[in-house]
Amino acid sequence: MNQAGPRAAARRRGITLLELMVTLALAGLVLAISFPSFMGGLDGVRVQATARRVGAFINAAHARVEREQEPVEILIDLKNNRLSALSARGDWQRDLALEAGVQLTGVLPAAAPGASDEPLRFVILPGVPGPRLQVQLTGRVGHTATIEMDPISGVPEILGERK
Repeated sequence: MNQAGPRAAARRRGITLLELMVTLALAGLVLAISFPSFMGGLDGVRVQATARRVGAFINAAHARVEREQEPVEILIDLKNNRLSALSARGDWQRDLALEAGVQLTGVLPAAAPGASDEPLRFVILPGVPGPRLQVQLTGRVGHTATIEMDPISGVPEILGERK
């Protein structure tokens, strides 16, 4: 029996350093190509989730108005990237700070010229159709979502999520 055979077979098992480096280089190349796409998808998910949170926030304020039959004021602070709601009696208040990477970029109807630093105020009154309100969110990569409050039903709806 030839003993060189098993030794030669033992030396051939495993991988060489060159094979390992080529494999790591290919994995790095695939990662570098797919990373921007992954981050863009993550940005879209972040904007959608924040849009749903803003919609739920507006819906909670509207439900409070209908349940307690008292006005609620919604403040939209573009500068500090947050929303607040406060009941007329002051016994109910909610705040919503948006996720990092998602910015409040627009509100319709827009503020009066020169009042851009002040929070925008919208009042929801019991028994009265709500204000026509649109809030636009934008992510880091450019994904946007618009939340619109239906003035008849008071139900917020997320419009045209896009990049």
